[in-house]
Amino acid sequence: MKRITILKTIVLFGGLLLLPVAGLSLDSSGAGTDGSSDQQGRIWIEEQTGAVVPLDTSFVDENNVTVTLRGLLTKPTILLPIYFYCPNSCPSNLANLAVAIDRMKLQAGKDYRVIALSFNDQETPEQARSAKRNYLKMLHQGFPEQEWKFLTGSKENIAAVLDVIGYTFKPVADGTFIHPSALVALAKDGTVIKYVYGSFIPGDVEIALVEADRGAPARSVKRLLNFCFNYDPDANKGFFQTTKLIVLSLFGVLVVLFFVMFLRKKERGNSGNG
Repeated sequence: MKRITILKTIVLFGGLLLLPVAGLSLDSSGAGTDGSSDQQGRIWIEEQTGAVVPLDTSFVDENNVTVTLRGLLTKPTILLPIYFYCPNSCPSNLANLAVAIDRMKLQAGKDYRVIALSFNDQETPEQARSAKRNYLKMLHQGFPEQEWKFLTGSKENIAAVLDVIGYTFKPVADGTFIHPSALVALAKDGTVIKYVYGSFIPGDVEIALVEADRGAPARSVKRLLNFCFNYDPDANKGFFQTTKLIVLSLFGVLVVLFFVMFLRKKERGNSGNG
């Protein structure tokens, strides 16, 4: 019983020491990794299930063809906001989504469609086409490539869609963006059904599409939310120092508790011999 109590104490101390890390982000703007808000109160994703995206907004696909959401949303659809020259999380997001698509039982074209929407209004169809070529290589042979659209558009039309889904991003001085990693499952009438966060586990994406097919908005299971940002060692120095201190403190506590357990065991042994 005493050993179990000591182990519980170790877990408790570890949890208390690591608790501050849960609220920290490497983003110098102070954005929390739970995707809710930063220290200045910025809301990164405010779920808007039940809202309807503006179907008549137009975009340009990777083939330089103008399309509307009304024309694309003929079946449940995955909408992934990203930007194509992103140096950080966007390639991972697109790769994770490609892996999820390749592992799902649902069939693209028959059961769903995918849209990667650039929120950078300066990007071009040529950049979208280059990105699409890269990620189609990760899919099985015979994947209907027309079912994964890579879209660019005007600032106004991008904002019209992102405002409805509650998605916020932040431009920074070097021309990149801080943004959350999340996708949205849309019903074929444009209704926002469900959000999927983080690494886009195939089962999560598939469940979101099944619920989008039903057309009933569903509550998301929130996961730790990744953020895309440029690495700045000076801006993030405080984070790494705090993390280092926490890890060292945790190690120290574990060492102390180990010796406490050792001494108690030794005392019991001596008592038994007496």
